[in-house]
Amino acid sequence: MSTRMNVLYLVRTWAIGGSHTIIFLLLRHLPKERFNIVCVPFDTPSKSDDAFVRALKLRDLPVASERVPWPSRLGWWTARNAISELIEKYDIDLIHTHDPQSNVLAGIGRNRWPCAVVASPYGWWARMFPLRSHVYNWVERSWALPNVDEVITVSQDMKRKILRGPTREDRINVIYTGLDPAEMQAGAPRAEVRAALGIPDDACVVGTVSRVYVEKGHTFLLDAVCQVADSVPQLHLLIVGEGPLRPALERQARGTGLSERVHFTGFYDDLPGALRAMDIFAQPSVLDEGFPTAVLEAQLAGLPVIASDVGGTGETMQAGKTGLLVPPRDVEALAQAMRTLAENPDRRAAMGAAGPEWIRRSFTLDDMVRRVSDVYEKAVAAYRARSGRQ
Repeated sequence: MSTRMNVLYLVRTWAIGGSHTIIFLLLRHLPKERFNIVCVPFDTPSKSDDAFVRALKLRDLPVASERVPWPSRLGWWTARNAISELIEKYDIDLIHTHDPQSNVLAGIGRNRWPCAVVASPYGWWARMFPLRSHVYNWVERSWALPNVDEVITVSQDMKRKILRGPTREDRINVIYTGLDPAEMQAGAPRAEVRAALGIPDDACVVGTVSRVYVEKGHTFLLDAVCQVADSVPQLHLLIVGEGPLRPALERQARGTGLSERVHFTGFYDDLPGALRAMDIFAQPSVLDEGFPTAVLEAQLAGLPVIASDVGGTGETMQAGKTGLLVPPRDVEALAQAMRTLAENPDRRAAMGAAGPEWIRRSFTLDDMVRRVSDVYEKAVAAYRARSGRQ
């Protein structure tokens, strides 16, 4: 394809997470001479969409002035009309949707769009309740994804879930998230971060980075710290992120008498610095993860990982070599893994040394960008051949 491709990114945000890391990387690293990305967030009552816009601007990444209006589910037709206007205004060759709502908006009634469509389902929770979550996933899997030209997802686990619906297997592309090692060189030094957060120099810090929502399993992590606290008196917990569960966690920490050893940062933009302050990284999720970027970033930063064995998490690690997998919601197993690493600095060091090598070998940014570019080219070529457009 000789001309520059105009690509429309549609992004509805509930909370900043791993999918946004992928979007940031693509906006920064897709070849500018081949792709012109028009990134359009949603206009919703949620503050999270505004947080996504702030995150883009903070990183000096492009974001369009337009918004897809979505005051409620009643805004379906208004949102689709806005997408049509964006396609015409920016002469769009391809839409890439990055969240369940956008996937459904673009996939159902897909023939309306005079361009190719690529959808990215990043992760689905394997649960029945609340029932609406199960219904949403079913609609996306059964009615939306089968209609798009190509699907990009992040793990073999997600591919298996998509294949429970009628999407053709040859249209599903598993592209692992690639990281830029240079980004982990930024940020504040370990001692500076610890001093700012009130963490002693000699503490063994178990940390986690995620939105503070119930599905991320913070409650189980705090319960595990309580079990280990007496036998590992130097153990501290660092919770990086913000969300509605935070007040309850703070009450839980006070109730256990560990408030001085549990540190909450809220929103914290210095990820490398936060990871540098830790000795062990924990990902205690209780619901399926698509392909948790935080686990990749922690290993790249040289941290041993303890993670729940859910969804595609096992694909991000070398279990036993770069970290330990434990059953979700199992406080005993989580506490034992924590104790094992906290009391064995040599094993922590060995796992920490193996992590960056594993990430650099298996999850390269160049490979991710190349493969996404190839999917875009394939989708547009197929659409043009099908529609008779040149």
